[in-house]
Amino acid sequence: MQQANWDRFRDFLRGHGFEAALLSSPATLTWLTGYAPPIQTGPSPFEGGPALAWVRGDEFIVVASDAEAPAIEATGVPTRAYVGYTIEQPLAGTERQLAALLEVLKPHAGLHGTVAVELNALPAAMLGPLHDALPNARLQPQDGALNAIRAIKTAEELDKIRAALRLCDLAHEFVRPRLQAGVREIELWGQMKAHLEADIHQHLPLLADLVGGLRTAEIGGPPGEYVLQEGDPLILDMVPRLNGYWGDNAATYFVGEPSAQLRALYNLSRDTLRRGIEAVRPGVKAKDLDHMLRSAIRDAGYAPYPHHSGHGIGVTFHEEPRIVPYNDMALEAGMVILLEPGVYVPGVGGVRLEHALLVKPDGCEILTHHLQV
Repeated sequence: MQQANWDRFRDFLRGHGFEAALLSSPATLTWLTGYAPPIQTGPSPFEGGPALAWVRGDEFIVVASDAEAPAIEATGVPTRAYVGYTIEQPLAGTERQLAALLEVLKPHAGLHGTVAVELNALPAAMLGPLHDALPNARLQPQDGALNAIRAIKTAEELDKIRAALRLCDLAHEFVRPRLQAGVREIELWGQMKAHLEADIHQHLPLLADLVGGLRTAEIGGPPGEYVLQEGDPLILDMVPRLNGYWGDNAATYFVGEPSAQLRALYNLSRDTLRRGIEAVRPGVKAKDLDHMLRSAIRDAGYAPYPHHSGHGIGVTFHEEPRIVPYNDMALEAGMVILLEPGVYVPGVGGVRLEHALLVKPDGCEILTHHLQV
């Protein structure tokens, strides 16, 4: 259990008058316990859905398949396991998970009060039985209610984020000397991923943009069969998950010497990123930071990039504070954000540079070390 987050969550429940909570978001479970559900293989046919957590007072119990339960219990959290994989009966994960959940709820059938419920990841088949199991309770959706709380990282979380960001830097360190004409994107990707997994001695869930040549003008995408040519730009945007927490950083490199126009795009993106880093401090609104970065690209005569100017990271790879035009959220000390201005010119190529930053009381600390700004 991540005790500091557990304490903050209970304060949240008390402060909003909730008697209990039913949690379904895998991100919330990771944030509270440190348990990292396996990903990258899609929904499991042997499970009813994401593990569910019931919270009331000091009680915290997770309903999970028998495949997941041992890893959850290793964090110190009690579980109610149900049978997932079986050759004795047809697969019926949702029904078995629901039956296990109803057993957990039986002692609480007389509950009067409001129950916070994360509905977005809760199977629809469970909603009716949930109402029947708690007939006197009022179920109140709370998806996203923890986003602002999660944006402020604890010391334990910062350690995990730094470890994930180290892998981001390691990926760039691996790729830089291997950029040469004749190398395929997918070849470079495979070698890089194997290098990272050998470093941590485990499988690594990983999102990434790795695109070269004119495809860089399309912002990004997965690696493909493209063979790098002399003078090409290459965007590498690394997003690995290690022990339940995500890292992120990006840079643009060139195969040999770039054209003068591509070099100018790089300098503009770098100078814009530097300005953004210098502006980061508590009290700055996310939308104002976005406006400053986006305007710098527009004022230089280019179309503003169509993506966010940045975002937070933690138990998900894109969370608050989102650095976007609508967001009034103010930066606070303890937030970890990414800034990633880009310039993209069809027929020429694109450049994106990104650093991870820890907001400090008097500014920020740059957490990634893959590029100089």
